[in-house]
Amino acid sequence: MSAVTEKSTAAGAIVETRALTKIFGGVRAVDGLDFAISDGEIHCIIGPNGAGKSTLFKLFMGIERPTAGTIALDGHDVTRLAPHLRARRGLAIKFQAMQVYQDLTVYQNLFIPLRRHHRPREIPERCAELLAQLQLTDTEERIVGDLSHGQQQWLAIGMSMAVDPKVLLLDEPTAGMSPEETRQTAAIMRQLNESGVTIAVIEHDMAFVRDLDTRTTVLHYGKVFAQGAFADIERDEDVHRIYLGKI
Repeated sequence: MSAVTEKSTAAGAIVETRALTKIFGGVRAVDGLDFAISDGEIHCIIGPNGAGKSTLFKLFMGIERPTAGTIALDGHDVTRLAPHLRARRGLAIKFQAMQVYQDLTVYQNLFIPLRRHHRPREIPERCAELLAQLQLTDTEERIVGDLSHGQQQWLAIGMSMAVDPKVLLLDEPTAGMSPEETRQTAAIMRQLNESGVTIAVIEHDMAFVRDLDTRTTVLHYGKVFAQGAFADIERDEDVHRIYLGKI
């Protein structure tokens, strides 16, 4: 375990796990994990392939069921709660693979999730707010397939935001983006966070994580290997040995 590891605390946690474990066959993808995301923060999760990052997000959402341990959301035990009930409690996710409707307009893509959570008269205003936050103003009538890759990724984030989540989980949101799109994504995430959304993000792009400059957890073999400010993580020799030195 790295010297920069700090103990996760339940104080102010909006998502918290205790002894969380997920075993696939003989593989412990998540291994007795004690972990917390603080209310109101942006929290980056990094680590080698196979460290358990995506499995952790699937456990948060209820897509995978834990072998052992507990998950709490906003102080409530949701370990056995169905995915749609977790979503109602304020948990949303954007997976690495984009889930947008290529042949529909930007507005139509946002309308689909918005109509489930907003009154019809509220939808145009909320859509305009999201487009402004996502740097997609004036694109509402464009066909999604005509947008750039980065714009489509931002739209997918917006579709997750349309349900007004308390916590937004993002799995590699900058995959395939240009450096400029990556910088814009960091700005978008900060703006969403300032609007009151807690964000947890899995990412391999260290320039992006450095730009966010926020609390970062390194997972390794399903456990917390290091945790702290990214500047401290980046300087840690043990983290370089297992991960950063291999980029």
